[in-house]
Amino acid sequence: MPPLRRLATASVVEAVSLVVLLANRLSVHLPAVTAAVGPLHGFAYLVTVATAFLAPLATRTRLLTLVPGVGGLLALRRARADARPAAPDG
Repeated sequence: MPPLRRLATASVVEAVSLVVLLANRLSVHLPAVTAAVGPLHGFAYLVTVATAFLAPLATRTRLLTLVPGVGGLLALRRARADARPAAPDG
């Protein structure tokens, strides 16, 4: 699997798990949901950071993954923008 695809998968899991945790906290606050999704979120965060630091990405892009919750998505967006060819002037 290519590094950006791995980063995309881990980033989406991280962001979705955070949304689930926050929704649970703000609504019914079921301890079982927190117990199941909390470790998943933490693991997804670590995988996102590790994947970015092992991939051939710019240092600033790698550092974006350190932002909890959405850092992986921000880094992925920046990596894809860096990979696009520059638009010609004029």
